[in-house]
Amino acid sequence: MEKYYEQLNAKCKEVAKEVIKDNSILSDNMLKREEKEFLLSDWNAFLIGLISDQSVKAEIAWRLPYYLSKRLGHFDFCRITKEETIESLEAIIKEKPALHRYPRKMAEYIFFAVNKIVEEYNSDVKNIWKNDLNAEHVVAKLEEFKGISHKKAALGTLLLVRDFGVILENLYCIDIAYDVHIRRIFLRMGLTDKDNSKDVTSSARKICNEFPGSLTLPFWVAGREYCRPTNPKCEECYLSQFCMKKTEMGKDL
Repeated sequence: MEKYYEQLNAKCKEVAKEVIKDNSILSDNMLKREEKEFLLSDWNAFLIGLISDQSVKAEIAWRLPYYLSKRLGHFDFCRITKEETIESLEAIIKEKPALHRYPRKMAEYIFFAVNKIVEEYNSDVKNIWKNDLNAEHVVAKLEEFKGISHKKAALGTLLLVRDFGVILENLYCIDIAYDVHIRRIFLRMGLTDKDNSKDVTSSARKICNEFPGSLTLPFWVAGREYCRPTNPKCEECYLSQFCMKKTEMGKDL
């Protein structure tokens, strides 16, 4: 099995270099040029995008910081703590076209995050990892924000490394995302017999123990594009040679 895992990991690394072009948060498929430039110009925008990434498409979440700044007339966290309230932020997010499906919830999460960054991180999200590059610690710190679960904190840390080029240490603690597409393909490939986070995580660590989170994108794309709940396109899938093709499994995922 060791040889199998080694070859599968090599294939995933090869695929990841290709699919990242169209599936990165920063790809042209995801954001317009001005939205992407804003996200790259201010680390505080990264945190707001991550918080917003729930119950909406990713592109809606990650463009929210840009349009929030336009409606505020600035993106100064210190000013927001002094000039805005949860209610005023809710009104801004709710203004048509609404920036998010859940304006009140996002306003609460954003208001809490802005105040926490100002008070604990000198108004700069980058200070979360600037003097502590341990990925495990970054996950833990992100998890302290309202609206960021452990799963989302791990995803955020993965995005920092994969999409934004932040160099962190101890990447072994960033696990593969427990996503519906990944769960389905792991079952069908025979990588796990049970659909639970523990088994999927354990299996991914066997494939790539040094950075299991790096497997998220190649498996997610394969699950979404080829390993569909019904009528899977096994012949077209780049992981077909590694797959046991248990297509009767995961149809409800």
